[in-house]
Amino acid sequence: MYLSDHDIDDAIRAGTLIVDPPGEIGPTSVDLHLDDVGQAKVWNLALLEERNRDHGHSPRELRIARADYGRVSKLYLKDPPHDRDKCHTDGVFRRDMEVIIRPGGFVLWQTKERVGTPAVDPRYICFIDGKSTRARTGLVVHLTAPNIHAGWSGKITLEICNLGPLDIVLCENDVVAQITVAQVSSPPFANMSSSGSRTQGQTSVFGMGAQ
Repeated sequence: MYLSDHDIDDAIRAGTLIVDPPGEIGPTSVDLHLDDVGQAKVWNLALLEERNRDHGHSPRELRIARADYGRVSKLYLKDPPHDRDKCHTDGVFRRDMEVIIRPGGFVLWQTKERVGTPAVDPRYICFIDGKSTRARTGLVVHLTAPNIHAGWSGKITLEICNLGPLDIVLCENDVVAQITVAQVSSPPFANMSSSGSRTQGQTSVFGMGAQ
């Protein structure tokens, strides 16, 4: 069963659903906002290529399924360049308090809101979606893993890419995503810690809990 606006509001007020700070509630969803522009990160491809060459690997290979994401992200994520002319490798640059994503560009950026459900006796599961009007420009938000599992909470890392023909400009507080909320049949036996979650309580795109 999916929650409607008044059920979402009641759940937030009761503390059984976490959306902090509370966002705008639509008929069956809650809007999510981009965090401070300083939280936007891109992959440091030059450093990755250099280290791969040193180890005899192909320049842009990354064995992510075998890697420790927390370690890899701290090594290879960086702030977007401020110089438009230096963004040719990743398609993203920063202009004052804006992030510009050129066609083919990719950026990681977290939500301003902490979202989820309490670790004890969780009653809901949430699903992250983009906003359809943004998608019509080619903006793709949150490429995979749309589930916020029962008992998980934290700021959500959004994988954002531009598949359209335009340069897309994003700023802090822009609404680019939303969650819908469904009730689970019963609270799960396993909690997120025992199931090995490495992102429980995350506060940055680096994951690994509070940073």
